Amino acid sequence: MDNLDIPYYKVPPSYSDFLKNHLIPNKPAIIGPALIDSWKARKEWIVPIDTPAPSTATTDLQPKFKPNYAYLRDHFGSAQGQVAKCDERHFTDQHRTVQTFAEFIKTWEADDGKPSLYYLKDFHLAKAFPDNHFYQVPYLFEDDWLNEYWLQERDDDDYRFVYLGGDSTFTPLHEDVYRSYSWSSNVCGIKKWTFFPPGQEDLYKDRYGNRVYDIREVDPTEFPQFAQARKTVVYQRDGETIFVPSGWYHQVENIGAAISINHNWTNATNLIMTYRSLKKDYDDCVRAIEDLRESMAEFTEECQKLLLVHSGWDWSTFLSILSCVVRHRASGAGPAHQPGWDWQREQIKLVLAQWVADEGEETLLQFFKSKDNDLYVKYLELKQRVLFS
Repeated sequence: MDNLDIPYYKVPPSYSDFLKNHLIPNKPAIIGPALIDSWKARKEWIVPIDTPAPSTATTDLQPKFKPNYAYLRDHFGSAQGQVAKCDERHFTDQHRTVQTFAEFIKTWEADDGKPSLYYLKDFHLAKAFPDNHFYQVPYLFEDDWLNEYWLQERDDDDYRFVYLGGDSTFTPLHEDVYRSYSWSSNVCGIKKWTFFPPGQEDLYKDRYGNRVYDIREVDPTEFPQFAQARKTVVYQRDGETIFVPSGWYHQVENIGAAISINHNWTNATNLIMTYRSLKKDYDDCVRAIEDLRESMAEFTEECQKLLLVHSGWDWSTFLSILSCVVRHRASGAGPAHQPGWDWQREQIKLVLAQWVADEGEETLLQFFKSKDNDLYVKYLELKQRVLFS
């Protein structure tokens, strides 16, 4: 992709156009406020800014809205979340502490759009308040296999988040979990996104394999190739939604007091990239304990345990996601907007074939059978439905 300009849609595109121009080719997009202006969050969570607060932004990048702190405190103050302190690094992330939302709002409101350090991230607000329908998933993004599985089959987690932070708070350079897609809608505030297209990940690493943390502070002696990386910068304003494709590294900085609602998600269009993320994580775990292989009777099982701790999923999780979706589609269940089932089934076939080629059919069967006979049956049924139905 030589042209890194990210298209802007004042009028939201049709699903078929979005599928053709963004999901399948894995290209980002920004959609105007018309996509989410009906949300309860856009009506009740924010108030207009009469006098712009001092911030790090230039005058043409001042938010038009700010949080309705009193409303948010009254409705959600009891919830707990992880608050990042943006000037304290913790490995590849920021140091986080658990606070109630009410505790966080004290600092957030005191700063009120001025430069701040505290950023409430990965806040599972929809899970904590399931009856408060403060947003609806836009039709462009409703074919969401991660949340379909976790909400309907597990109910112990989800990939639906709210992010709330003051001016100048940020998220360091990263790619999204499981190499998933993400969508992020700004309820208020402005976000500066710096995007790096896939295929140049080695340019972000030092000689030891460590990745750049903050793109604003890069030591050229440690990261001599980083300046060669192709990138593009976009500003996402109040009410706008951004689509983040798989494998696009990005760093995000807030301008003004900002609220966004985000999902991580995967489906047939990026399934091979999600699988490759699982494969990479698994291979990392294998290498970490390779010297113990001969002394371990159940080496694969131990690698899977390590994978689950390290990455939050394993072969069983991946199989269960695929099984859940295929079972639902076979019964006629599923979102209104999704690719044709024959096309989706072909993508699943490709991933299953790659999984077998990478690990071996016998290894997969032995692992699923040894862990849980239901998983073994699930694997056989999945192949039957996908390969022969």
